[in-house]
Amino acid sequence: LMLNHPHDCPVCDEGGHCLLQDLTIAGGHGLRRYQGPKRTHRNQELGPLVAHEMNRCIQCYRCSRYYQEYTGYRDLGVMGIGSRVYFGRSRPGVLESPFAGNLVDICPTGVFTDKPSHTIGRRWDFQRQASVCIHCSLGCNLTAATRYRQVVRHEARLNSDVNGHFICDRGRYGYAYASAAQRPRMAMQAGAPAQTTEVLDRIRAAINTVTGQSGAASVAMAASSRGSLETLAMVQKACRQHGWTGPALVHTDRQARNLKTAVACLQPDLAVSMAGVAAARDVLVIGADPVNEAPMLTLALRQVQRQGGHVTVIDPRGVQLPFDCDHWAVSPERIGPVLQAIVREIGGSDAVPSLPPGPSDTYAVAALAKQLNGSPRPVVVCGTDIVTRTEIGLAAELARLLCRTHIVAGLFYTLGGANAFAAGLADGPEITSEAVVAGIETGAIRMLIVVENDLWSDFPDRPRLRAALAKLEHLVVLDYVDGPLNRQAADFVPTQ
Repeated sequence: LMLNHPHDCPVCDEGGHCLLQDLTIAGGHGLRRYQGPKRTHRNQELGPLVAHEMNRCIQCYRCSRYYQEYTGYRDLGVMGIGSRVYFGRSRPGVLESPFAGNLVDICPTGVFTDKPSHTIGRRWDFQRQASVCIHCSLGCNLTAATRYRQVVRHEARLNSDVNGHFICDRGRYGYAYASAAQRPRMAMQAGAPAQTTEVLDRIRAAINTVTGQSGAASVAMAASSRGSLETLAMVQKACRQHGWTGPALVHTDRQARNLKTAVACLQPDLAVSMAGVAAARDVLVIGADPVNEAPMLTLALRQVQRQGGHVTVIDPRGVQLPFDCDHWAVSPERIGPVLQAIVREIGGSDAVPSLPPGPSDTYAVAALAKQLNGSPRPVVVCGTDIVTRTEIGLAAELARLLCRTHIVAGLFYTLGGANAFAAGLADGPEITSEAVVAGIETGAIRMLIVVENDLWSDFPDRPRLRAALAKLEHLVVLDYVDGPLNRQAADFVPTQ
């Protein structure tokens, strides 16, 4: 193994946490005596995230087995024979897998290394802290590495119930905002930097003025599902104490209703973890696009297929998964009737209406219901983005029916934000972005306090939103990322 290995440990990014380095020194082979010419390879350009140095390869096959067998993508693999074995792509190009960053952790040497943190420091130079990914609702565990008060790297942290040993590239490389130059770091007053205490005093005075003139209900707070548990709790507390319009989650009307319904349906006896999804034998996915909405769920579904299980997707979109599955391209208005027919076939209430006529639906529904009912480990996965409350409730009803005849059966929802489950548990009335804008237009809301929320991304009618924001007497924004709403605010306070 060491015959052709380069002597580049001092400049290798893997130095300090290299398994080959550890075993070589432990085995007493720290001195090199080979004087002949070494085999060399030409490296490939694999995109902006993963660096390739093929000369360090020890032909362990970990990368190709992980990339092809575990994740299901085929654009990287093994080529050559004997001592000329080569691990890479047939031609240089960006790796197609959204889990390609795990090659950095999988490789025991420095063949695949982390390109964004290249030359920033050695492993022992970093301060490392356990953290949780904030880029979807799955809550994958990771380790954040910092140097000189800047986040420079994310690595997977083992959690057997959630993400296992891996994370997706969105979680691994989605930390640039933390150290971005345009990230707001100072309080702003009318677009100019100001002391935080001065801005808070001005906000307090504005609240007293508006509530004194128009009552407490004229002040509204708009939080979102990416706010932390502490943030949402304080938003609720402020709204309850002062009688402000809220709390806590503000989304489009459909998203708010779906989230509340999903949280209400997800009972402890039905809920399964991602590890439970991966251990399932048959999975029905309803109105969800795992690769884009919850990437690590894709790996869990891939393990179902690897173990001989079957995955069926009911979704009108062109959902792309890295394995063979049944995709029912059912139009949005027919998802509900199809689920009703499945529930009826498995043994639900006779009051469930029959499926409207459609191409070959009757046979397919009967076959799927029989497959789920006969499966030793069935799981129902349901999205909350394109479906309605009816489909979310039917997914829970289907899981309950399967639990009657199965020891292991479960329900898994994909939600629309990092802390969406906690936001869905927030008590109080459902407040939507439509209701907030309508309140501003009628004059019922004169002051708006936006807490870690981007109304521009949730409200579809931007001219109407722009006109409504212009009518406010006072707009306050508390956030940790830059956005157009920050620059419109009369007062802005950065959050950590």
